[in-house]
Amino acid sequence: MSRHPGPGEPAPSRRLADLASGALVVAAVLALYLTAPAPDGFLWSDAPRHALNGVLIADFLREMPLDRPIQWAFDYYLTWPALTVFFYPPLFAALSAPFVLLFGIGETVSLLPVVGHALALGLAVLALLRPFLGPWGAAGAALLLLGSPAIAFWSRQVMLEVPAATWPAWAVVALLAWLRAGRPVALWAGVACLAAGIWTKLATLYALPLLPLAAWLRLGPDVFGDRTVRRAHAVLALFLLPWALHQLVFGRHNLGNVVGAGDLALQPTNAWSWLWYVRELPAMGGIGVLVSAFLLLLAGRRLLRDPRLSRELPLLLGWLGFAWLFFSFVALKEDRQGLHLLAPLVALGLLALARLLPAPWGGRIVLLIGLAGFAQGLLLARPPAITGYRDAAATAAALARPGSTVLVAGERDGTLVFWLKASGRGDLAVLRADKLLLEVEARRTLGVKENLLSEEEIGERLEREGVDLVIAQANFWTDLAVMARFERVLRSNRFVEFARIPVRAVPYRPLPDTELVLYRARDWRPPEPEPLRMKVPLLGLTVEGLPRNRRPGMP
Repeated sequence: MSRHPGPGEPAPSRRLADLASGALVVAAVLALYLTAPAPDGFLWSDAPRHALNGVLIADFLREMPLDRPIQWAFDYYLTWPALTVFFYPPLFAALSAPFVLLFGIGETVSLLPVVGHALALGLAVLALLRPFLGPWGAAGAALLLLGSPAIAFWSRQVMLEVPAATWPAWAVVALLAWLRAGRPVALWAGVACLAAGIWTKLATLYALPLLPLAAWLRLGPDVFGDRTVRRAHAVLALFLLPWALHQLVFGRHNLGNVVGAGDLALQPTNAWSWLWYVRELPAMGGIGVLVSAFLLLLAGRRLLRDPRLSRELPLLLGWLGFAWLFFSFVALKEDRQGLHLLAPLVALGLLALARLLPAPWGGRIVLLIGLAGFAQGLLLARPPAITGYRDAAATAAALARPGSTVLVAGERDGTLVFWLKASGRGDLAVLRADKLLLEVEARRTLGVKENLLSEEEIGERLEREGVDLVIAQANFWTDLAVMARFERVLRSNRFVEFARIPVRAVPYRPLPDTELVLYRARDWRPPEPEPLRMKVPLLGLTVEGLPRNRRPGMP
């Protein structure tokens, strides 16, 4: 029941339909980009850090400090302390760097590689389903996926979820091409996509079994004697080995989320852990993905009995099954993790539809469902803009003394660091209050260790660090004794308050941070030219270096 153009249909007509269906997917992704809340869209705490990772690599390429790359990175972190490149795989940051080099620093720029991955994800679904639904039906399937609430939301945030889901989708496309034609180039393309996935995010570990599964589906017991397949597995292992070492050294927090950190309610031993994503499927996928799941249940037997899918169907089922098993086992349960389930579910459900309805009606119905589902996701799954942070950073950048330090404190301190960096004030450095006064593993629910500093000691430390301006969230964690003392220092005669900037979510949602307060030191002196030491609990080490505003010759 696949929809291929008949022999009498002219080739230009086929090419025009393919181009038009691809253009529809491009237009959908462009609509997602244009409706993103950037430049005030940093909602999740990791988002500005992922954006700043790309800026770091762009600056590295500009300066090329090949004689001291590690110390250069430490100095950079101590200047702009909102980076995650040390404990996340670096591929997304590396792909972001060219955009920064071409267009400068900004959230709209950092969002470009995310929507680029979203486009690639839509085109993967287009390539996967075109033989069965025709170009327009496959485009409808891509729109259905892109409009699902989870993907429509996270494709408009500078986060790794959509990029991470894109690489396994293209690995499946490549491996299916290898299953059909047996060309080694398709096998190697699949290996490259699987390797790119693990170097984007740990979550794509679930997709690695797709390679041995595809090999077995094509060769059966002869797989062990095939030299090309053995080489493909060896090359993937070579990519996996440094990744595993990186995770062992720097990614222990990520591993904690897998096996169950202490503050996670659904440990893998909890039976509800294995049903969590099934229960959340309506919220993650919307009505379109629910329809796909229903179609899969309705026509699953027909798919299993179809001899034309004897190789393709097990690989697609493996894609869905491996993802469900992995994310059900992982203790951290969030819709952004579960979006990996949506692409295989849409593909399988619409394959079932192609078996229930004769062509071209199946493709036409999918196109209508896809248009409606995408419109819903575009309008209703838009992240909110968080206003106030960019204005506060711009004010501080305009008023800070040359060579001074700006202290930031709050839920979204990473957003302040990003916009201070984007201001172009290369003579400044940023100090985070939580790094100075606390030791936080990753999030407060995992426990906080307070540094036992008195008000006088806090004030003296801020003076030694050359703090000129402070941007502080009002009443930030003041239930902790040291943070209460810190706020009393800001209200003492050492500082003067000169601005209050409201923080709002548009459209409205309740926020823990409702106001930013800006303070200025009454008596300021440049920071002492001594190395700064900062503990990084996530890495289990102490970073030492010289922030850039302490370099010789800095005003």
